[in-house]
Amino acid sequence: MFNADQINLYHDKVTLIGMMGTGKSKFGRLVANNLDFNFYDVDLLIEKRFKTTIKIIFQKYGELFFRNVEKETIKKLIFKINKNNEKVIISLGGGGFDNAETRKLLLNNTNVIWLNTPISILVQRVGNGSKRPMIKGNTRDAIDKLLRKRKKFYSLCHHQLNTNELSQNQITEKIINLISYKKNKALK
Repeated sequence: MFNADQINLYHDKVTLIGMMGTGKSKFGRLVANNLDFNFYDVDLLIEKRFKTTIKIIFQKYGELFFRNVEKETIKKLIFKINKNNEKVIISLGGGGFDNAETRKLLLNNTNVIWLNTPISILVQRVGNGSKRPMIKGNTRDAIDKLLRKRKKFYSLCHHQLNTNELSQNQITEKIINLISYKKNKALK
């Protein structure tokens, strides 16, 4: 899709935030692959550590425990990335940006991009929400309630990318455009 030699990055540490179902992991991987960056999915790091799903961690230990683990995981990840001077794309869980300490850490150390997707599309992607610990009852109502709570935090990001009516390639390209200066204008 892109010739990495024609892209001059001014951000090589990027965090994707947004609601469940926005495609943070999917687009994070695509962008990382295109730019030859490392990719980290915070939820997957936590699942690997506990050898179980996020939903089971929530059920077994509760949300407060999970949020503390999430905060510590992100802190350790940022330390490791900075120590090794890694070029990275980080996919953050939907509620990971709610924490003030985490938010400050990510805003100061990475370029934070909010993938904003309409609720109607999120509901289609999330389905009945059975694998999502924050979804209880009606999926649309649960997502709407979470989004209203999180929007004030998401809006503190460096960039907002409205993903509706964009193809997979367009979203990937727009993320790359947000973090790079083009050496060759023909890439637009």
